[in-house]
Amino acid sequence: MITLTQLEYIVAVEKHQNFGLAAKSCHISQPTLSMQIQKLEDHLGVVIFDRSAQPIQPTPLGQRILEQSRIVLSESAKITELIHEEKERIEGDLHLAVIPTLAPYVLPLFLKAFGAQYPGIRLRVEERRTEDILAGLKKNQIDVGLLVTPLDEPLIRELPLFQEPFYVYAAAQSPLAQQREISERDLAGEHLLLLSEGHCMREQTLRVCKGRAQRSSNLQFESGSIETLCHLVEKGHGYTMIPHLAKEWLQGRSGRIVPFSAPSPSREVSLVVHQSFIRNSVLAALDACIRESLPPELGLNTGQRIPIH
Repeated sequence: MITLTQLEYIVAVEKHQNFGLAAKSCHISQPTLSMQIQKLEDHLGVVIFDRSAQPIQPTPLGQRILEQSRIVLSESAKITELIHEEKERIEGDLHLAVIPTLAPYVLPLFLKAFGAQYPGIRLRVEERRTEDILAGLKKNQIDVGLLVTPLDEPLIRELPLFQEPFYVYAAAQSPLAQQREISERDLAGEHLLLLSEGHCMREQTLRVCKGRAQRSSNLQFESGSIETLCHLVEKGHGYTMIPHLAKEWLQGRSGRIVPFSAPSPSREVSLVVHQSFIRNSVLAALDACIRESLPPELGLNTGQRIPIH
């Protein structure tokens, strides 16, 4: 007989690629975990993991078994979720993943309030890039993502929160810093500092600049951090683009924040879940808490409200 516990153990091994770490995450001893996985393999008459590989990898058939195991575990968890939803009980585990260009600015606004309002929720938060969040949602490893949309993903449900405008952050001695507002044509000939490949804001920046920005110095620098780019700007290295919520963190520093002329470029920020996600009460609570924490100029955007039922 196959048990849900055995499926949980093999999914844990796949995640950690190590029997010892998987056992620790399941709060059992390694011999117990290994014995249960061996019993499952014996029952099925297959080998799920290649134990000679380092780190441990599933066999081709084992990978298919793991994919089905995640589905079974997700569906079984929905029994409890349905009961909570019916009783409108906002509790349980919630795994939230946020992209790095949002996390430093959005999370401090609402995390404390959410924890105080909903003590029954055990919230786990981590930073991940967009493609990793989407993969985690599809594998039922992540419950909710907070990222930039639209995504054009048929299995993903998008719930817009707010529209966030961009600004130019320019070195104080830059000609851009002397302007009251900036249009796209003003960017020609200036030195643009970019986020590294894989960050959605990099692509948004390049779309705004439309190839106008030319390398005007011998420095070509890319970073995974907006903060690092801003420090370089403050040392006299050209300009970068920042989101609206980063403005507060940059007040009083030596760089200059300059708005774009209308219509200002912006990004849509949304909560995203897999189409099979059913905990609408929890989602509505998270949605409301984030909205209430936003500065007034962003919070006025009502976006798409989430029905509880």
